[in-house]
Amino acid sequence: MNKIKLMLRTVVFFSLFSSTFSYAEAITGKEHQAVMQTAYNYFNGAANGDQELLSKAFDLDFGHMKMITVDKETGKETIRTVTLKEFTGYFKKATKDTWVANVLSIDIVDDKMAMVKLNFETPKTHYIDYLVMYKRNNEWRIINKTFIAKKK
Repeated sequence: MNKIKLMLRTVVFFSLFSSTFSYAEAITGKEHQAVMQTAYNYFNGAANGDQELLSKAFDLDFGHMKMITVDKETGKETIRTVTLKEFTGYFKKATKDTWVANVLSIDIVDDKMAMVKLNFETPKTHYIDYLVMYKRNNEWRIINKTFIAKKK
């Protein structure tokens, strides 16, 4: 009889443990999809000149973009910082070119912060973007965007 009770307790323990694990995985999967959607909101908003999608993607109050620039006269590299609010203004209308983006990786920490690596292709330029997101007020927003651009 003791063996049956021990086996029953073991089965109950592992059942509870695995159901908790499955629930955690479901939450993480939901967050993964939300982070990916935010990254694609940025990409599609930029490609289509859609300010509404860009405002869903970016934290316009706190976000910044950083990029390497080269002074044409001196050849010296510097880092330029632009607010994401200013950056969205660069995309007033849809591009006539075909743009393609693929999320290469997503790293989510405590369902509150995420890092997304985005491969972004236009006919003239190849970009690798790193997007840092925070989840505030139950919504994922990009708070920092850095990138490297390479002419084709």
